[in-house]
Amino acid sequence: MNIYRHYRPDPELEAFIVALPKTETHLHIEGCVSFEQLNAFNPKRYPNPPPFWDPSYRFESFDRFNEHFFEWVAPYHTTVANYHETAKQAFAKCAAQGVRHIEASFHLPAISWLDDDGPALLDAIHDAAPDGISVRIFGGMTHADYGRRSELLERALTWDRLAGIDLHGPEYWPVDDGIPDYWRRAKDLGKVTKAHAGEFMGAPFVEWVVDTLGVARVEHGVRAIESAQVVDILAERSIVLDVCPISNLKLAVEGVSTMSAHPIRKLMEAGVCVTVSTDDTFMFGNSLIEEYTALVQSLGFDRTALIEIARNGVRTASMDEAKRAALERELDELQRLTLDAP
Repeated sequence: MNIYRHYRPDPELEAFIVALPKTETHLHIEGCVSFEQLNAFNPKRYPNPPPFWDPSYRFESFDRFNEHFFEWVAPYHTTVANYHETAKQAFAKCAAQGVRHIEASFHLPAISWLDDDGPALLDAIHDAAPDGISVRIFGGMTHADYGRRSELLERALTWDRLAGIDLHGPEYWPVDDGIPDYWRRAKDLGKVTKAHAGEFMGAPFVEWVVDTLGVARVEHGVRAIESAQVVDILAERSIVLDVCPISNLKLAVEGVSTMSAHPIRKLMEAGVCVTVSTDDTFMFGNSLIEEYTALVQSLGFDRTALIEIARNGVRTASMDEAKRAALERELDELQRLTLDAP
């Protein structure tokens, strides 16, 4: 199926983007199911691709996005085998686009209806990775899940193959009182901690997840641009923003009425470390090549800037140091060739 629904690169740009050794560090597994999977699963319920793949489609709100998510995506992910198949297909598509490292999350409370066997799910997802791609798996939870699922979440911290945790879901929900301590203890146990912020709440919530949860990676974070003080905090503390531009546009994030209005360039110019990922490829009908192409076609990024984006991903990802060094050398060579080109 065609992966170019929003931005189509010319063949030369496409070859360059594919050749970039890229990371995908903001990927929700459930949201990456393919339409072919859903159609085979229940052809009567899913006879046609979703209407929200249309490039002009905008979700009215995050609540509306959630409604579509539970209508289309959630019914399929009720078995470990189905999670494995989603991961297998999604990771293969990443590999075809030149991705070398993936950090993907699943909704951690889903374990409660998957025979309550977190390690089995983690094994199944890891086993879906193609050769040459390193994978780190994160457990995501909403602001309200600790109070409802604390026993499960505490057990999750003992799972060796769970790389870390991620706060996701509606940003405007009140945060459970137990969340900050849980994030602290997860970090003490060597887990990588992330949090979604700065998408549907403004810069103050970005500052809150950095100061109170102690995260060094913020998923999205683009509304930090609303406060020069918060932008300075992100730059000074080397906080990474894992940005998904097409997702931001289709979710009608405040300040992103068009792709050309996206603040990613301003954030980079202010010294913030930014990476680029896709978020939920089924929900947005996007691909990583399109994300990079959007930066070129709508925001005027040149190839040197694309290399910087890819390098940010390599330098900040949770990967083996030998692999990081090898990917850095590849980027150095691509940068040399780019600078030498007429």
